[in-house]
Amino acid sequence: MIPRPLRLLALGLILVLAACGSSGPGTAARVDGKVITTERLAADAKMFAFLTGISGSPCGQPVEGETQTSACNRLTLANLIQEDLVKAYAAEHDVRTDPKAVTDAISQVEAAVGGPQALDAQLAGAGLTREALVALAERLLLFNAVQEAIAAEAVTDEQVRQIYEQDPASYTTIEVAHILVDSRAKAEEIAAEATPKDFADLAAKWSTDQASAANGGSLGKVVESAFRARFDPTFVEAALALQPGEISAPVRTGFGWHVIYLVSRELVPLADVRDEIVAQAGGQAFSDWMHERLRTAEISVNPRYGTFDAQTGEVLPVRSTSTSGASGPTAGVGSPTGP
Repeated sequence: MIPRPLRLLALGLILVLAACGSSGPGTAARVDGKVITTERLAADAKMFAFLTGISGSPCGQPVEGETQTSACNRLTLANLIQEDLVKAYAAEHDVRTDPKAVTDAISQVEAAVGGPQALDAQLAGAGLTREALVALAERLLLFNAVQEAIAAEAVTDEQVRQIYEQDPASYTTIEVAHILVDSRAKAEEIAAEATPKDFADLAAKWSTDQASAANGGSLGKVVESAFRARFDPTFVEAALALQPGEISAPVRTGFGWHVIYLVSRELVPLADVRDEIVAQAGGQAFSDWMHERLRTAEISVNPRYGTFDAQTGEVLPVRSTSTSGASGPTAGVGSPTGP
């Protein structure tokens, strides 16, 4: 499956996709006759390296003998090829970037580096500008908008409802509180006394689970599916057997004896999680669309940067046993050596 698209401005990971071939000087790749210039590649690679550096991630993963610059170029070029395919869809379907999303993305970057002035200083130090960052944000977020558009088109209301109804635990929030003690006798004493009104006070007084005791015994509001996966099965079974407002008899686990209070259990309305379901179900639809575009589009990559693998969507490094020196095919392993 093709990975999800890059979200550099949210300080996430870069996605890579790209077809083998060659192009002339000054051309890094061609996508359906449109040129990705070496200048565009160099500018974006510089910005990608800057942004991934903020998140503490490298811009690309070098193979043995490859420079970091070359790995970043390959990753950036793969992304640019995918971006050009997405831009064509956006133009045909009138999909646009949300200006607020761009503003929010820049704000996230600012927060990550210590504020607007700190960001401007770091950009300047890297030889970059805020204008270039904003322009890149608009392009990358257009990618997200296209993915959402393809997902919305592919996933029907009936499919959304089926997913929702087949997996209610993923769309139900629960809050469970407990009091943990060392003996059954103490647990029975607390269970006989506890009510929803005084449960928090009893937890603060008796529970040996100090973290939850400080919150009245509450383990916090969580999605039910996550609760099932995270906690002891015996504890989970006892908690979910309760109705909201009920308190259990003593329950024993490997941690000790629990008195459990189911504070709330609520199925989130379908309307509130529809976008989430569409995004999840639409991921495969977008992946299928991208695979098809990569298969049918005319894509060529300048061999100075690597070769294209249509199956994985990656621009792969050039591998050679040549010992012809810096001008040979192994120089920089994919980094440009010409105009």
